[in-house]
Amino acid sequence: MLLLPLGTCATMASQAGALRLKFFSYSALVAPPKPPICVVHKPAPRWDEVRKQSLRRNGQCLLWSIGSCTPHHCACSANAPRPAKVTGSRMLGMTRLAVVTGANKGIGFAIAEQLLPTVSLLIVACRDPARGEATAKRLGDGCVFEELDLSSEASIDAFASRIADKYGAIDVLVNNAAIAFKSADPTPFAEQTTPTLATNFWGTVRLTEALTPLLEAAAKERGAARLVNVASMSGKLSQLAPERRRQFADAGLTLDRLNALVEEFQTQVAAGRHRDAGFGNSNYGMSKLALIAYTKLKARAAPPGLLVNCLCPGYCATDMSSHQGPRTPAEGARNALILATEDCRYNGEFISDFAPATW
Repeated sequence: MLLLPLGTCATMASQAGALRLKFFSYSALVAPPKPPICVVHKPAPRWDEVRKQSLRRNGQCLLWSIGSCTPHHCACSANAPRPAKVTGSRMLGMTRLAVVTGANKGIGFAIAEQLLPTVSLLIVACRDPARGEATAKRLGDGCVFEELDLSSEASIDAFASRIADKYGAIDVLVNNAAIAFKSADPTPFAEQTTPTLATNFWGTVRLTEALTPLLEAAAKERGAARLVNVASMSGKLSQLAPERRRQFADAGLTLDRLNALVEEFQTQVAAGRHRDAGFGNSNYGMSKLALIAYTKLKARAAPPGLLVNCLCPGYCATDMSSHQGPRTPAEGARNALILATEDCRYNGEFISDFAPATW
């Protein structure tokens, strides 16, 4: 089997009984290899039967490890059929359902686009019906829109009720939707706190808690479910005073205690004393820090088959960054794909640059 250096992406084309492997700017002609034998999977089919080559070293798919492959593009899993598309009211059997919030643009759209080939049905969840419907149409077969406004408890509850009634289980939930006030925004800091936390923390937690029984049902019935929270490097513990760091990172932290800490931050902001109280000086950063803490406590309590993780997609060129980031949304979305597929084995991790990172 031919092995490529990690980080090298290859494409193949048949030419006169041989394979030409193209490595970005150069190529080499080699004799056609035998179908590879993966050390952890069954023999892969012939090269012309798979969409992409899967090159494995010590059981790890090299293309997958750099985000250039998905399980259904991988020769090692090509024997498994793609999940059947579903259009009926309630999912049964081995179909897979994914929900991506804020999927109408930016990183959310990129996550939805990359996740779609691995599931039976993908739900674009966002607050703007026109954009949501247009996104579902753009993504094509196997994608539908459901309205969701994370700043509205009524909208969250109605969304969760519809999903439960229609499908009964969720295999993948990607909490991507978030807001951020830009640095030039004249809104006073204290007036930014409530709306930022309403969407990025309170709304996301309410939605997740409402959908957790559906994730647990998928984990029990189909053996695997994934909860993925899109966080940020802005949510690092380093923004806190040492005692606050210990409180948020406490392995015994409960949801009630986390909620109390976030409420205390809001109270201290209103009083103008949040920095003296040991909290960070970024509403967005604090909302993402709280989301990371929530991810870790959910992971500790997750049943077998349900893996819970969070990630930083990196500084991406999106509306939120005024398109200043050096990374494309598609590149940032690969961090989420690592955690959202059945191949994921992480639990309770914070992923950045395609690998576990220090919180």
